[in-house]
Amino acid sequence: MKTLPTGWKTLELGEIAFVQTGIAINGEPDRVNPTRLPYLRVANVQDGHIDLSEIRYITVSEHQVARYALQADDVLMTEGGDFDKLGRGAVWKGQITPCLHQNHVFAVRPDQAQILPAFLAAYCESPAGKRYFLSCSKQTTNLASINSTQLKEMPIIVPPLPEQRRITTALEAWDQAIDQTARLIAAKQTRFSVARINLMEAFQAAAHSNNSWRPTEFGEVAEELKQRNATDHGPDRVMGVIKGEGLVPMRAHVMASDLRRYLVVPPRAVAYNPMRLNIGSIAASRYDKDVLVSPDYVVFRARKGRADPDFLRFLIGTKRWRDHLITVGSGSVRTRIYFDGLAEMVLRVPDVPEQKRIGQMLAAMEEDLKTTIEAASALRTQKRGLMQKLLTGERHLDERFDPPPALRQAHLGGVS
Repeated sequence: MKTLPTGWKTLELGEIAFVQTGIAINGEPDRVNPTRLPYLRVANVQDGHIDLSEIRYITVSEHQVARYALQADDVLMTEGGDFDKLGRGAVWKGQITPCLHQNHVFAVRPDQAQILPAFLAAYCESPAGKRYFLSCSKQTTNLASINSTQLKEMPIIVPPLPEQRRITTALEAWDQAIDQTARLIAAKQTRFSVARINLMEAFQAAAHSNNSWRPTEFGEVAEELKQRNATDHGPDRVMGVIKGEGLVPMRAHVMASDLRRYLVVPPRAVAYNPMRLNIGSIAASRYDKDVLVSPDYVVFRARKGRADPDFLRFLIGTKRWRDHLITVGSGSVRTRIYFDGLAEMVLRVPDVPEQKRIGQMLAAMEEDLKTTIEAASALRTQKRGLMQKLLTGERHLDERFDPPPALRQAHLGGVS
């Protein structure tokens, strides 16, 4: 183990914080001087923030309030859940007073003469914290859990308070950048959705009056592809499956003898599951080479000279498209909708130059949104790397990184 910087030490959580367990929601009610109060569930405690969009209430006795009430600067942690969510938590700021917490949520009350709440929350979120939770947790097939004893025994690398303030200030800057990028993504998603509706649906409605978009059967602008894989292996091909609106690599192993049965999806072609098309299982390939999909899928593409591939991709999912699927499939997710069922659908489409203009406009907005999403992912990755170095003392921040006094008192807490 690497030597810690001077003044740093490793302590168990139980030495620097009080771990408060929560109230059993389904336990025997105590009716002595009853009062009805809000409480926090696992769903309220997210990684890095508290979600108060839905608050539930419980009736407790008056003497239970002090036992299970939260205090400002408590660090809330979850007892169990999915592997990647174990131990997730955030600092409680006293948003609701009084407020209790259920027994699947721990309230960890730091001794702020030794450790700051924001630092403790960051440490639990760090790779070192996650590793500890997973190493000692009780695990089942999909879930993991820890108890209060294991939580108290968690080793925490504790730097001096000034260093803790510097670290939390640095991490807060990354959090602000991540939050701003998330808001930008939401705004761009809304803008893209509105533009898609305006260009693909409002224009179709207007076409009835100016005849700029002519009624066209879908089979006139799209053609089904039935090409099978020509080899037993396809060594560098992506095994495509549908996820959301994209084709993603298949994780499950496919036997070589099965590969000749798989359908080929060329670049910019579309694939869908005929049993689930009317609930959105459809995607256009974004790869620059052929990919393979299950032989149970249907594959089609824009007819050359009659439709622009991007326009066709955005046409899919319009209200007219969805209404037709409901009619063909009778609203049942078990109904198979093959290409013949789509080919007779009548949509209004413009000439190819207009299709290209609309397709290029929406594709550019989509690419911009994708770039912003990738930037947000990069920020989160960079923050995890920074946390690993700062919280273990591998990188050291000196007094040049001290936060302003007002920020230290208002946001970071702790003892001077």
